[in-house]
Amino acid sequence: MSSRKHRGAENIENLCPVSRKRSSSKNSAVGIGATTSKAAPSSSTASTSSSIYEYTSSPSVLTYEALEEMGIGMLDSEESSSSAMSAIALAVSATSDENSNETTPCATIAARMLHQHQQQSRLSLNSTGDHNNSTLVELCNEDSQEQRLLSLSQAKRTALANNESPAGSNSNSPSKRTRNPLATVTCNQQSEAPQQTLLPPPPQQPQQQTPLSLLPSTSKQALLRQQKKPTPVPRLVPTQNFFVYRTPAMSAHISSGINYFEQLSDEILLDIFRWLPKKALLRIATVCRRFNCCARDETLWTRLDLGLRTIRPSGLEHVVRRSIPVLRLAQADIQDPAFSYSPAAVDFHSRLQYLDLSLASISLISLQTLLTHCRQLKKLSLEHAELNDEICFEIAQNTSLETLNLSMASGLNASSVRLMMESLSKLNSLNISWTDLSADAVTALVTHVSPNIIRLNAAGCRRVLFDSHVLTLHKRCKQLLELDLSDCNSLTPAALATIMKFTSLEYLSVSRCYLIPATNFIELKNMSSLTYLDIFGMLSEAAMEVLEKQMPKIGINKFIHSSVGRPTVGTRRTSIWGIRTRD
Repeated sequence: MSSRKHRGAENIENLCPVSRKRSSSKNSAVGIGATTSKAAPSSSTASTSSSIYEYTSSPSVLTYEALEEMGIGMLDSEESSSSAMSAIALAVSATSDENSNETTPCATIAARMLHQHQQQSRLSLNSTGDHNNSTLVELCNEDSQEQRLLSLSQAKRTALANNESPAGSNSNSPSKRTRNPLATVTCNQQSEAPQQTLLPPPPQQPQQQTPLSLLPSTSKQALLRQQKKPTPVPRLVPTQNFFVYRTPAMSAHISSGINYFEQLSDEILLDIFRWLPKKALLRIATVCRRFNCCARDETLWTRLDLGLRTIRPSGLEHVVRRSIPVLRLAQADIQDPAFSYSPAAVDFHSRLQYLDLSLASISLISLQTLLTHCRQLKKLSLEHAELNDEICFEIAQNTSLETLNLSMASGLNASSVRLMMESLSKLNSLNISWTDLSADAVTALVTHVSPNIIRLNAAGCRRVLFDSHVLTLHKRCKQLLELDLSDCNSLTPAALATIMKFTSLEYLSVSRCYLIPATNFIELKNMSSLTYLDIFGMLSEAAMEVLEKQMPKIGINKFIHSSVGRPTVGTRRTSIWGIRTRD
C-alpha cells in the first residue's frame, strides 16, 4: 500500500474509531506490522489498522492511538519529521508526569514508540519500492534524530526522577494530574511546555551546541540570587576599649582620669537636671554627694502628681521635705505611718501652696501632721475626708487660704466651722456641701463667713438652713457670684425674694427645694445679672418649656454638678485649679 493510502486509512480510523481489543502480547503490534508488508492491499489495510490499535491498555504505554487522541498526527513527510520527534518527546514527558507512580519505565515507552516509527517508515518504503539515495539519506537523518530524541527523553527522565518527592502520593490526586511547573527542563536554552501548540520549527542557522542543563529553571534562578547576594560583613567583636566613636581628645581625657562634671557650675547642672523626670532625679541623686545636693534643689521640685498611687510608710515625709508647691494626691492610698514623728515634733514648714487630697485614703494623725507642715496654703481640697477639731485648727492657721473644698467631709461641728470662718479672712470660694452640718454650724457659717466670699456651695443642708440664714448671708456677702442651695428643702418663696436682692449673682441653684412654687421662678427674669439657673426636679417638661420662653436670656439646667472649690472639673486630671501637676 502506498503512503497516501496508508495516511488515508489512518484518517478514516481517526474519524470513525473502531472497537479496540486488548492484546495479551506486548509485541503483537510488531508481528502484525511485519506480515502486512507482503499481503494484499485490502488485507494490508485491515492488518495495518489492527496493528495501530491492538495494544495493551495500560496507562503507561503510549501508542499512536494515544497520540492521535492528544491531537498529535504522525506524518511521514520530510517537513514534519522534526515536529513529530518533538511531539513524541513531549508526549513521553507528559505521560511520565501523569503516571509518575507506575512501574513501567519511560525508557521502554520511548524505545517502543521509536520502534513503531521505524516500522511505519519501512512499510512505506517497501510499498513504494523507492530505494534511491535520497531515501537512505532521509532514513539516516531520521535515525540521527531518533537517537537525539532518545537522549532527550533519557535526560528528561533523569530530571523528573531527581525532582520527584521522596514520599509517594496517590496518582488520582489533583496535584498528580496537573503538571508541576518545576518539572520544566531547560535544554539548549529552550523551555518546553506540555500544553503549547505544536508547530513545525522555523529553519534556524546552525548554532554552537551548549551543554545540557538538567536543573529546573527555578533552581537556576535560586543560584543566580545566591550569586547576587552581598557577602555579610563580619560583626565587630566588643572589647574593653571599644567605643562607637572616639576622638583623640576624648581618648586623652579618658586616660587622664579627669572628671569634667566637676568643672561645671551648679547652675549648669541644674539646667541639665530640670529636663529629667522625677524618677531619673531620684536615681541620679545616688551617684555622688554633689549630684544628690543638686537633685534635691527646690527649683527641680515645683510640682508632683501622685494621684491614684500607693505611698509607702514614711514616703509622704520625703515628699513634703522636697518643699513642693503643687502636690496632687487625689485618690491616693497613703499607708501609715506617713511620718516618722508626731505633729508636735514638726520643726519646719513646707512651701506647699496647692494641695489636693480629694478622695484620698489617709489617717487622722497623718493628715494632721501633713497640715502642720503647711502654713502657706492657698487652695486646699479635702473632699470626702475625715476631719476633727485638731485638723480644722491646722487649716485655720493658713490665713492666706483662698479656696477650700470640704464637700462630703465628716467631723465638722459648730466650733470648728466658726474657727475656720473667723481665721480665713481671704477666703473667696467655699464648698461645704453635704457635710451633715447642724443648725448651729449653719448659723456659724453664715454669720462668720468672710465678706470676700464670691462662690458658696451649701447644698445638702436639709431642714437646717432656713430663710433667715439666707437673709443673714445677703447682709454679709453682697458680692456673691455663685450660690448653690440645692436640696435645702426648708426654703420658702421668701428666700427666693431675698436671693433676688443680690445684684452680682450669675449662677443660682435651688434644685429640689420643693417649698418654692414653680410660678415664683418666673420672677427671676427681673435679675439682670443672672445667667444660669438650675432647678432640677422642680418643673415638668411642659412647665419647663413655658419658663424657657419667659426667660430666653437665662440658661436653665445647664450644670448637673457644682464646680465651686473643686480642683478638677470634667476629664482634666493633669492639673488642679488650672495649674499643671506634671512636667
